[in-house]
Amino acid sequence: MAKLLVIESSELLRQKYNELLEKYTDFKYDVVSSYGEAQNLLKKSRYEFGVTDIEVDGAKPGVVISLMNRHNLAPIIFTDEIDEDFLEAYESAQIADYVLKESDKNIESVIQKLNQLQKNKQQTILVVDDSILYADFIKQNLILHKFKVLTATNGALALEKLENHPEIVCVVTNHRMKVMDGLELTQKIRQRKESKSLPILALTSEAEAASAFLQEGANDYLTKPFSRDEFYERVYKNITTKGA
Repeated sequence: MAKLLVIESSELLRQKYNELLEKYTDFKYDVVSSYGEAQNLLKKSRYEFGVTDIEVDGAKPGVVISLMNRHNLAPIIFTDEIDEDFLEAYESAQIADYVLKESDKNIESVIQKLNQLQKNKQQTILVVDDSILYADFIKQNLILHKFKVLTATNGALALEKLENHPEIVCVVTNHRMKVMDGLELTQKIRQRKESKSLPILALTSEAEAASAFLQEGANDYLTKPFSRDEFYERVYKNITTKGA
C-alpha cells in the first residue's frame, strides 16, 4: 500500500485531510502539523507521496520542500499563494503540482491529484528524442507524476519499443531526429493496426510542422518552448481521451 505524508499546520485542515483520505483513497498516510514531526517520520519511513504547504510550523518558508526532496518526495504544494519570487527560487525543486487554499473544499482537488498520481504508476509513456538532455527533461517531468517512462532516440527504435511494450498508453515524440523523424514515426504508428488509436503528442520548434503532424495522425502537439503546466495538460488530455 502506498504511503503518503501530509504536512499541514491548520488543525481544521488536518481533520479534513483525515476525513477525505479515509473516505476516498487507499493510501496508508500520516498527517502531521510541523517540520519537526515530518523530519522524524521521514527518518523512519519511506513515503511515495507528499503534500505540504510552503510554510509550516518549525521552518522557514520553502525549507520543507527541500526536506521532502532529500527523501525522494516530489510533493503537491497546498498553499495560500504562489508568487513569481517563490517559483523562481524553487525552479529546480522537485514539485509534482500546486493547489491554492482558496477554500477547505480545495483539499478535494488535492485528493483527486493524489489518486491520479497513484493511477499513473500503472501507465507507461514512450518518449522519443535524439537529444539525451531534452529526453531526460521530459522523462523527469513524467516521473514527477509517477508515470513509467521508456525512451528511444529515434523513430525506428521507438517502433521496436512499441512492439515489445504493448502497455504503452502514449507516445511523446520530438520532430527532427536522425534515422527516422517524428513525422515518419507518426505515420508508421498509424499504419499499425494495433496502435491506430494510440495517443501521439508531438513536440516541435517549428510552428508550421504542427499541421503536418496532425495530418499524419498525431493527436496533439506543443510548440517549443512550452511550460511544464502546458505539457501536463496535453498529456492528461490525451491519455484521458484514450480512456486510460
